[in-house]
Amino acid sequence: MIYFDYQAYEPLFRQFGMTDQAVARVAQGWREKHRHYHNEAHLQFLVARVEAQYGKGDLPAPDRDVLLMAAFFHDVVYDPMAADNEEQSAQLFDELAQHPRKDLVKTIILDTKHHRPSGELSALFNAWDMAVVTDASFQELLAWERAIAREYQFADYGRYKAGRLAFLEGCLEAYPQNAENLRALAGYVRHHKPRVGIYPGSFNPFHNGHLNILEKAERVFDKVIVARGINPEKTDQAAQNPWPAVLQFRQHEEFAGLLTDYLATREAHADVTLVRGLRNGDDLDYEVNQLRFMEEMKPDLKVVFIRCDKQFEHISSSAIRNLEKINKGLGDKYLPKF
Repeated sequence: MIYFDYQAYEPLFRQFGMTDQAVARVAQGWREKHRHYHNEAHLQFLVARVEAQYGKGDLPAPDRDVLLMAAFFHDVVYDPMAADNEEQSAQLFDELAQHPRKDLVKTIILDTKHHRPSGELSALFNAWDMAVVTDASFQELLAWERAIAREYQFADYGRYKAGRLAFLEGCLEAYPQNAENLRALAGYVRHHKPRVGIYPGSFNPFHNGHLNILEKAERVFDKVIVARGINPEKTDQAAQNPWPAVLQFRQHEEFAGLLTDYLATREAHADVTLVRGLRNGDDLDYEVNQLRFMEEMKPDLKVVFIRCDKQFEHISSSAIRNLEKINKGLGDKYLPKF
């Protein structure tokens, strides 16, 4: 993992009137956990491009500074579910910085929304920002695709796949210079079936032990869907047990009926495996017994058992509910903090 050295650019930040708190806000944005491509590695790439252009003598110092600030802020706000990241990033820059060329930096940031440059500096920056599409090898494009898919893990893969193929078709039209590699990537996306883990449970509530299992499963699978089984007769079940914020950028959904039927609905676009979490040997005995019934209903069932770390062995949803009955808030320490 790359950690960018913001301190090395302290003179630049001071020139743009930014406080230490403002720089910390920029670093916090780039280091958000849901970023897998739009992260500090991408920031480092763009900063290196600007510095290389300046080092060759092809970029005056004032223009270098504008492009560097555009790099620091163009994706500082990144929510893959939102449609206004560029506007939000430009607004944050407006709030945190002061400089005579401030409006030019904002324009460059906004131009990255559709990559339609409105000037020479914007054209330079947009070309660098899209270099992964225009100049990358198939192997580099494949790494990019996997990172983007991780950022969109909250979306059902069938929907993601359709949207991604449409995006790549647009790239083929706009950037024909890399058509061979882009076509190869589109073919990969069209035929690829990611390894998807289904992690089911009642999650009433979803606690740190569940999160520990989920994070371990995410190191094994391309994505993991957290699936809450619900009783259709309890119409207020979801309202009484809302999903925690830690699952915001992960796919999570409810299902009713047999788990084996639900698993089958997720197999059209993915290679699906059931994920079961274990705290101890008693859990294993119970799960193996349940598995026998499920295998009779779904003979092709694949399952992995993942044991939680020792510090979470004692945590259970029922114990947390009992603590809450005694004194509201007692169970909070066992719940994920986003």
